[in-house]
Amino acid sequence: MRHDHNRLLLILASATLITSAACERDRGTPVKQVDLGDSKKTKTADTSDTQKVSKAGCAERAAMLEAPSIEYGKSAKPKDGAFVAGANAPAFSFALAADPETLDPSKMSGAPEGRVAFNIFEGLLMPGPTTEGLDDLANVVVPGVAESYSVSADCKTYTFKLRADAKWSDGADVTASDFVYSYERILTPGFGADYLAMLHIIEGAKAFSSKETEDFSTVGVKAVDAKTLEIKLLQPVPYFPELVAFYTFFPVPRQAIEKHGDSWTRPENIVSNGAYTLSDYKLQQRIVLKKNENYWGKADVAIPEAHLRIITDTNAVVNAYQAGELHWTGTGLPVAQLTSLITNPDYVKAPLIGTYYYRFNVKGDSPVKDLKVRQALSLAVDRDSLVKITLNGLHSVANGYTSSAIPGYESPTKLETNIAKAKKLLGEAGYPGGEGLSDLTLLYNTDENHKLVAEAIQAMWKNNLGVDVTLVNKEWATYQQDIDTLSYQIARAGWIGDYNDPMTFLEMFVSTNGNNDTGWVSPEYDTFISEAEVETDRAKRTKLLQDAETLLIEKGPIMPIYFYSTSYLASRFIEGFLPHNRDIHLIKYVRLLGANAK
Repeated sequence: MRHDHNRLLLILASATLITSAACERDRGTPVKQVDLGDSKKTKTADTSDTQKVSKAGCAERAAMLEAPSIEYGKSAKPKDGAFVAGANAPAFSFALAADPETLDPSKMSGAPEGRVAFNIFEGLLMPGPTTEGLDDLANVVVPGVAESYSVSADCKTYTFKLRADAKWSDGADVTASDFVYSYERILTPGFGADYLAMLHIIEGAKAFSSKETEDFSTVGVKAVDAKTLEIKLLQPVPYFPELVAFYTFFPVPRQAIEKHGDSWTRPENIVSNGAYTLSDYKLQQRIVLKKNENYWGKADVAIPEAHLRIITDTNAVVNAYQAGELHWTGTGLPVAQLTSLITNPDYVKAPLIGTYYYRFNVKGDSPVKDLKVRQALSLAVDRDSLVKITLNGLHSVANGYTSSAIPGYESPTKLETNIAKAKKLLGEAGYPGGEGLSDLTLLYNTDENHKLVAEAIQAMWKNNLGVDVTLVNKEWATYQQDIDTLSYQIARAGWIGDYNDPMTFLEMFVSTNGNNDTGWVSPEYDTFISEAEVETDRAKRTKLLQDAETLLIEKGPIMPIYFYSTSYLASRFIEGFLPHNRDIHLIKYVRLLGANAK
């Protein structure tokens, strides 16, 4: 998922990577029905349950999924006269770093968009309240629209049983046909979904989206009946439960889309199926969400209304928090204020699965099309001083592209700073001493921290290579358009993992992936990824992914800079607000205490 700011609240799960090797071990296991449990249950698996899960096959692992466990009543009560974050807010409030580019879950790919989507829509499964302390990644998802599901012995066919009381916000039933419609919509040639490739794991999906066939019945998605959905995969996908809990796999309302067309996501037209509905949206000001009275789990939704304030300046976010207008900053903190903020009792720092990097447009006539120029620019960056001094230790130095917070995977690469080698490469490319590179531009979206990084790297390139680079700052939506249309030379980028597997980072640079956005094409890289997608042996699959990452770093269109962690402020008087290694925080899991309760 594209990341717009240094703003996430995640913590590394102590989980172990689910692998298709488990499925390989358990071939021949009969199909097993998976009871996801009653949404009102709060039981968590004890240690013995966890040990069983880690050794189970796909069906057994899924069978142990439980409803989310949230223990209320343990937070400290605010003392009289003490500062209480959010005390002056009209409802539960936090900041969004930018206006969402779209509210259509089938089209979105950014962090601001996802923050809204996870609260107003719901998939077959959903992200749980936390990833902290989990010993098996199967447990990062909890029941959503599906109340149970079964998995075939070969781990390739999933059959989901939908809740009888799952409804759209207009009162209509959510049916299996809604999911079939949504997936066909994404796969229809010309639709333009950034995450199109994510659905290509489904049998026949790629052939349909590439116009090899116009018969959607050949795609492995079928409504067996109104409340039964069957999905057939090309091969076992160990992280598939996490995929169906991602917004690209969420259903969209056919009735609203056919009636209103592209304007179906406006507040007056939108129909959704999550715990909240979109009540109001004022561009560059705020988004208001209200409890969905037709939501199947409404009895457990404690917060009736939430305000998502659009605040692009992180200093303004801190000011709003300190004025009692926000319960949670929701975005990153300004580096310049970290020294004073780390003593605040509401301050939290945590790692997450995300990478901050620069991308190069290699399709046009820019000098960065030359691999030696890209390598020189990367070698001239001192990542250690950038992270430790410029960013005040806010993040950790990247040694590759795939986040170090991905459980069970180690990047094979190591990035270095080597000025002599950089100068040599630049000379070989025809730019000795940086001569001829004065027209380079670096694009970044509005944020003080992005600006700090860009200015620091601009100075390094000037001082170390004699290369002049012009900085170009644009607001989020325009920046996104420039990235999508390759209207840039060098651009800052960030990626937050969509699921706990290195594939979430590496598949995006396949030549046909909608999130590539660099013009880079490598048949060798595409082969590594395609072979990893079907490899069931864990060690062999890891080696293919590591080979792909090595190629991406050595010859690809990116320059990794640091691995994300997050620093944020959150009220101590919120219950159910727990660490999650993908920065997913559903409002339905949260309750407010004392002066915060509204």
